[in-house]
Amino acid sequence: MKHFSWKSIYPHLLAIGIFLLITIIYCKPALESGVTLVQSDITSVNGMAHQLNEHKKATGESPLWATNMFSGMPAFQIVYPLPFNPVSYIGVVLQLGLPKPFNFFFLACICFYILCMCIRLRPIVGIIAALAFAYCTYNPIIIGAGHDTKMLAMAYMPALLGSVILIYNKKYISGFILTAVFTCLELMQNHQQISYYIVIVIGIMTVSYMVQWIKAKEFKPMVIAVALALVAGIIGVLGNSTNLFTVADFAKESKRGGVLDMSAKNGKAAKTEGLTEEYAFQWSYGRMETFSLMFPGVQGYGLHYAQRDGDQYLFPKLDENSKTARYFQEKLNVGEDQAANIATQVSQSLYWGPQPFTNGPVYLGAVVCFLFILSLFIVDKKYTYWIVAASLLTIIMSWGANFAGFNNFLFKHLPFYNKFRVPTIILVVPQLLFALSAALALETIITTQNTAALWKQLKKGLIATGAVFAVVVAFYVTSDFSKENTQRTAAFNNIIKGNPADMQNAMRDLNAKFKPETDNQLYENFMFNTKGDQEISKGVLHALRQDRASLLGKDILVALVYVLLAFAFIYGFVERKINATVLLAGVGIVLMIDLLVMDSKYLNDKSYTVKEHYEEENFPMSAADKAILQDKDPNYRVYNMVKGDPFQDANTSYFHKSIGGYHPAKLGIYDDLITYQLSGKMNLPVLNMLNTKYIIQPGADNNPTPTQNPGALGNAWFVKGVHWVNGPAEEMTALDNFDPKDTAVLDNKYKSLIDGKFTADSAAVIRQTKFDNDAVSYECNSAAPQLAVFSEIYYKDWYAYIDGKQADVLKANYVLRALVVPAGKHTIEFKFEPKVYKQTYVLSTIAGWLMLLAFLGWLGKEIIAITKTEQATK
Repeated sequence: MKHFSWKSIYPHLLAIGIFLLITIIYCKPALESGVTLVQSDITSVNGMAHQLNEHKKATGESPLWATNMFSGMPAFQIVYPLPFNPVSYIGVVLQLGLPKPFNFFFLACICFYILCMCIRLRPIVGIIAALAFAYCTYNPIIIGAGHDTKMLAMAYMPALLGSVILIYNKKYISGFILTAVFTCLELMQNHQQISYYIVIVIGIMTVSYMVQWIKAKEFKPMVIAVALALVAGIIGVLGNSTNLFTVADFAKESKRGGVLDMSAKNGKAAKTEGLTEEYAFQWSYGRMETFSLMFPGVQGYGLHYAQRDGDQYLFPKLDENSKTARYFQEKLNVGEDQAANIATQVSQSLYWGPQPFTNGPVYLGAVVCFLFILSLFIVDKKYTYWIVAASLLTIIMSWGANFAGFNNFLFKHLPFYNKFRVPTIILVVPQLLFALSAALALETIITTQNTAALWKQLKKGLIATGAVFAVVVAFYVTSDFSKENTQRTAAFNNIIKGNPADMQNAMRDLNAKFKPETDNQLYENFMFNTKGDQEISKGVLHALRQDRASLLGKDILVALVYVLLAFAFIYGFVERKINATVLLAGVGIVLMIDLLVMDSKYLNDKSYTVKEHYEEENFPMSAADKAILQDKDPNYRVYNMVKGDPFQDANTSYFHKSIGGYHPAKLGIYDDLITYQLSGKMNLPVLNMLNTKYIIQPGADNNPTPTQNPGALGNAWFVKGVHWVNGPAEEMTALDNFDPKDTAVLDNKYKSLIDGKFTADSAAVIRQTKFDNDAVSYECNSAAPQLAVFSEIYYKDWYAYIDGKQADVLKANYVLRALVVPAGKHTIEFKFEPKVYKQTYVLSTIAGWLMLLAFLGWLGKEIIAITKTEQATK
């Protein structure tokens, strides 16, 4: 890297100061004493991880198996002990040890600034671009949602990209060491989806560089650079080998490794490979919705809700001046306050894009998008080609199901792509590259000496910007701003007209035939509330659509103002009316006003709460919880039917060992059980075999009421016989009607281990003697060999030992463990011993120390070089 004198370091110190100042100003509410950020997904994580954390407090050890949700699952993607990686010290320094949410924004700024320095941009340009990247609206939205690992992984992306660019620009030593370090830090965040996306960017950039090398016949530098980048990346991977390989091994058994498909036309079920397209593409960005990058309300923003001290906050929110409120006031003679309250409720329907719902848009800023468009015409093509290619590809990939042919092909053929869901996340790539393009555009404007040539290219950029505005204005003029399934509306009106005796059943049939869109739901609610008054219901929809149009119309005008202001500074500089400092200061201020005004809608003082109230607000202990916790035997499970979908509920797991839970990567076999036996119905024999001792249901007063299940089979039992099946489909079907107390359902592959080796013994006994997350013990006594079934979830890394000797663990009843036990009195132990975790533990630590030592050596060399440079200039 370039050697600076101490004086030349001052701009970098200024950058750090500016990043810190803006971060403190924006996150000011977090400075209040005793407050904490409210993050919905972190609340869920706290529910998931509570038992694991309590175990560590009590024993000093972090378990690898979680017992409190989905009847038990590996803790690998919840919280579990990883080997100490000294590279993490570098991450702490880069974050200045700041608490969240300060650290998120500051780290994103620092890492993007590193990228700008790697491509030798002037510091002030790097500052502006870093702020543009860090304060893109998507960041406060995901921070508020609790996607901490995603935010940290995003923050490291630009530094990793810049490190690879150093290698490609023949700064081999610096680039190699930094690529290894930032690969390690990137992967350390444990968000493989974001890491996968930055690999796509680096891959496209590498192809672009290779084309340049080949054209210049620089074959040796090409081989050296690509080889160094690969080796550095591998070293970074090795530093995370425990995490990566353990999670990859677990992924094969999770629902991301495939689930049971019982819908095959040939009548045979099969395991899917990876996620299904329907599930993975559920949150697909709309093609027109993509214009939210510049016009956030193009399809209604989304819905953000927060509450603090009883004060509710909603964005976007229809007020008393909205078309909806005025409709109720003027057409229906409703009072102003009541009309405003109704309009607030209708606000929940403002989003009309193709996603099921969203907290907010991916808004990169009007000024950033304007500078990106200019960059297409004025920036060196060695950057433009790969930036445009990567941006265009990832935008199309974000469309998911809305560009199905192309994306289904990628889903089936692009390696590992079918392991990820929510394609909208890939818009983090345009967020990165648009900010980089904005930086390159500003640098080019400042450094170009040929004013006439620059103006010629700038005019092309202005025309292109005008074309973008023209498309959005045309959409504004021609759109009906509706999200309605008209077939459903017609069918619903016929149902209302027919006035069926069983309306609930009629609506169930309607839902099976036609998907309810946002407008359908609103219309139907008002139809029921007004006893079938179509005029009022249609009037509400019409007013709502007018409000949607108003949001977009306002955004078009606001974007135009920001673009004109930014262009005014550019014009003033090119015409030599202002200097570069004024240009950059002006554009930077306009850009930050643009972003921070929108950011403040999603992360503000309502996003925090008092720490001491956090637990009681998010995990209130109900009377049902208190009653169940009186049970002195803690080794039972709870099925909570009160909190909506039991399999999207992590709160129950905070207090109990739950049948349900919340996790996007639950075990595949358990997900199958939910799909075919538990979701939408309550298969009592299945609940019994899972040792479901308590079922929480709504009581007479609608409060949660626990009911003890007398059929719960306990921790272990001996069965009388086996129902043999061929394959997973038959095994799952057998659970539809069976008695788990007497019969175990087993695949024919186990016949050689069981046939003739056990005899039913009514006097045989088995009981649990010890229960820990990673080790469970039992004692048994029988006159003849027995087949024991345990109410614990089967997983390949659980090993069984009978009197200290390893025994074969069988998978029974699709999800449970089973064991053939010899006659007599025995001690049975199950131990969770994940081999991949143990095999890679030392490797991660060694690789981490090597990277840290290399980094410190490189840093020391740079400091010595700087000192010598300074002395030479005296």
